[in-house]
Amino acid sequence: MARAPARSRKDVPIEWRTSPLKLSGRLVWLAYLALYFTPWLFQPPSLRERIAGLAGTAVFLAIYVDGLRTRRSPMLHAVASAVIGFALSPFGGAWSVFNVYGSSFAARVRPRRSATVMLVCLQLALAVFGLATHQPWPAWVSGIFFGALIGFGVLWQSELEEKNRQLEQAQGEVRVLATTAERERIARDLHDLLGHTLTVVAVKAELAQRLCDRDLDAARREMQELAAIARDALTEVRTAVVGMKGASLASEVERAERALSAAGVQARVRNRLAAGDPQREAVITMALREAVTNVIRHAHAKVCTIGVESTPDGGMRLSVADDGRGGSVSEGSGLSGMRTRLEAAGGSLLVEGGREGLQLTASLPPSPGQRA
Repeated sequence: MARAPARSRKDVPIEWRTSPLKLSGRLVWLAYLALYFTPWLFQPPSLRERIAGLAGTAVFLAIYVDGLRTRRSPMLHAVASAVIGFALSPFGGAWSVFNVYGSSFAARVRPRRSATVMLVCLQLALAVFGLATHQPWPAWVSGIFFGALIGFGVLWQSELEEKNRQLEQAQGEVRVLATTAERERIARDLHDLLGHTLTVVAVKAELAQRLCDRDLDAARREMQELAAIARDALTEVRTAVVGMKGASLASEVERAERALSAAGVQARVRNRLAAGDPQREAVITMALREAVTNVIRHAHAKVCTIGVESTPDGGMRLSVADDGRGGSVSEGSGLSGMRTRLEAAGGSLLVEGGREGLQLTASLPPSPGQRA
């Protein structure tokens, strides 16, 4: 015997997919159904009334549970609940209580305008039925009052739940975007940190190897610097992962001079930067590190000129120029990461290549506090 396909979680309405606490709250509302039997306490029902009341209640319970478990429109359950009330009106119970449940179902019809129209129609139908069948006015007026009260209350609650769901969805998307942005930041920072450090390590190691045969003391100093560079790199990797930048711009300029010197490149530095925001300095620091790494790796230059200065409007500018082979510039992951980091801070990157080397200019606008 073939089994019916299992229902996926998406096939179940939101009300049934909620937590057990929320679902039990929906079931608690069934206690209101006891009001239908209250007239029997004052006037014992006949056998016919008892059978009709219990049968109508059993049918309603099936409709109520079906409304929680299926994807059928709440409008069908609203109409069916109201019809049960009308059918039980001759049998002595508080039949208008079923209109209240019908209003509760109608409030979950979507869109909201349809739910409002459905609620109004149910109350009008109850009034017309009560007048046409000459029912005692307290019976149907109370049904209209509580039906409208609960119906519009459920409508408001449904709207609030929908907005909460949308908010949770938006928060989830924000968390995903934030995680992705943080991963990209770490990837860019690690590329710049390790790319620069490993380049300097390679240059220092080659220099120490050449010095071993003719100057052991100098070779020993180079190896000691290699150990210090490795320790610094480890610290910077740790700080980059948690979102902090360990090196200041001043120390990075000094490190760039040492790295260029070890690679046989003469460094000319002009530093006219006023004290500023450490976070903005960190952006320029990382740009300087990547630019110097590219000079050491690819330029085959003899002279590298580094300029760090504050602009007249309070911004920051970094320029790194070399007299290497120049030519066309292919923007790899290093320059791409540098451009992304600068643009995120509101800045820009300009790379110009020519016959006599390459010039890189990184600019940052003034911070909001400086503009004020």
